[in-house]
Amino acid sequence: MPRWYLLLAALLIGSCAAAVQPDSAAAAPADEPPPLIAGRVSAIEGDVRIWRAEASGQGAWDRADLNDVVSVGTGLSTGEGRTEVRVGPHAFRLGAGSTGGFDRLDFAITSFGLGRGVLSVTLAPGQQSESVSITVADVQIELAAPGRYRVDAIDGAPLTVAAFEGEGAVRNGGHTVTVSAGQALKMTQSSLSFVTATSTALDAWALERDERYARWESARFVSPNMTGYEELGAYGDWVTDPTYGTVWYPRTVPVGWAPYRFGRWRWVAPWGWTWVDAAPWGYAPFHYGRWITVGGRWCWWPGGYVAQPVWAPALVGFVGSGTSVSIGFGGPVVGWYPLAPWHPYRPYYRTNASYVTVINQTVIQHPPPGVRRDLNQRPGSTWVPQQRFHEPVVKVRIPAQTEKIADLRPVAPPPRPVRTAPRDDVRTVAPTPRGTPPHSRTGSSTAQTHWKFGVDAPQPLPGADTRLTQPAPSRAVPPRQPPAQPRRENDAPRPQPHVPAEIVPPYQQLQKPFPAEPARTPPAAPPTVRPPAASTAPHGSRHGTPPPAPTARVAPPGSVPQTSQQASTPSPGTAPSKQDAMNQTGEVRAPRPDIPRPKTSVMER
Repeated sequence: MPRWYLLLAALLIGSCAAAVQPDSAAAAPADEPPPLIAGRVSAIEGDVRIWRAEASGQGAWDRADLNDVVSVGTGLSTGEGRTEVRVGPHAFRLGAGSTGGFDRLDFAITSFGLGRGVLSVTLAPGQQSESVSITVADVQIELAAPGRYRVDAIDGAPLTVAAFEGEGAVRNGGHTVTVSAGQALKMTQSSLSFVTATSTALDAWALERDERYARWESARFVSPNMTGYEELGAYGDWVTDPTYGTVWYPRTVPVGWAPYRFGRWRWVAPWGWTWVDAAPWGYAPFHYGRWITVGGRWCWWPGGYVAQPVWAPALVGFVGSGTSVSIGFGGPVVGWYPLAPWHPYRPYYRTNASYVTVINQTVIQHPPPGVRRDLNQRPGSTWVPQQRFHEPVVKVRIPAQTEKIADLRPVAPPPRPVRTAPRDDVRTVAPTPRGTPPHSRTGSSTAQTHWKFGVDAPQPLPGADTRLTQPAPSRAVPPRQPPAQPRRENDAPRPQPHVPAEIVPPYQQLQKPFPAEPARTPPAAPPTVRPPAASTAPHGSRHGTPPPAPTARVAPPGSVPQTSQQASTPSPGTAPSKQDAMNQTGEVRAPRPDIPRPKTSVMER
């Protein structure tokens, strides 16, 4: 074949490949927008921890605060406490000894992963095509809205799905079981059974909070999909202003109060720096709408009614300078002020054009006549040292001279810190697989100490073959001292997991723990019951091994029973026997295994 023919064929193939090769820039997908909604920690009672995940994938357990932001990747864990997380009109409540978090959270699909414990869910009438589900290991529970439900995933007990209102569908291994209102489904790996749904203390608490929120009428002015709207009616008043329309005034605020001044900044992925306010109502007004001053008083402007409002980490404008400001503090400072209704929000995190348009859909173009465009900058500005930006504002806030504000320029917020030190009262626990007890980390560089925890490691639930993404923090107790002499395993009392009574099934509450029974000799001999003795273990030890208490000796079968007086008083004129001498000294021997013991308890009789 001629060489020129081969060259021509190669040129034709190359031109065809270039024609079908797509443009790399055009083929690259656009930046994914961040989530449009987020949850709120709306109630905390007792010990509640939150897993604060950072953008780098690191994180730590920390004490949860009111108004903490909950998103995908934010874990929650309760010790001797309970908590409530609200997402729009829906409420998710964790009972004591529970761990879980959201696997997916948006307007269309909400999925909550329950690691262990008890979860109560209240669903308001949802939007069309909205889906809410609970995942426990391999079991998926789809819940219909509206409705009230409870899911019990307690170690050592059947998985229970109770429906008080509404209807749920339980799916596992290709099978689906429907749970109707008033029913409770109990399932294990080998059995399914239906019982009547019964309320617990967690259900009563949930119903009480639902009735409290139903009394307020804030849903007349804003969409129920605005997370945190339910607190506005209890802490403020709705007023119609002739210039701005419907606005909301807080009733009580501290002296010198301004929006975004009493609280702190926290890093929440994927948005970055997110405002967490200290006021009990401080969620919706700081993540939706704008702030303005009317007659020298701050009020919140929610904007026009939007069925699905877009959540923002903080609607503020940042200003600062890289040089020192003459306020008695050397070093760079950073400040912020609340945006007015005519100020568009400029996200400082990765977004796309449509996201910026949607999040500013309620902004007006120009301020009303006679109103300055920079109305909020002077009275609403707050200043802190840049190096202490992540600390509570009330501790690090510094005054700023008003004449210096004009010299500062808009800036981006400070960068993410490399590592935020946990609080002194909180232990940092690294994620561990399910079923493996976590270990405490010490602040020193010495070898780690493996502590014994007061709660047994969680066991896999029926059908479980997955692992937790966050560890369940357990309160560690000091390591026990090694015993002076080794003891047999059967002699040591077995530690029982501490589970609150409100989440223990009734049939388990009736079971009392008994000490381990020793081996019978011979095998046909009746069992020996040893009453529990006072523990002699040192203070702080959970595994003290008291010696077994002796039992009273009884007569063999067929003998005539003696009364207490006959047994204790010898016959006149006769010498006391060896057995009587032992009885007088107070020593009692254990019965021989071939002699049946008397029935001493009510259950044996």
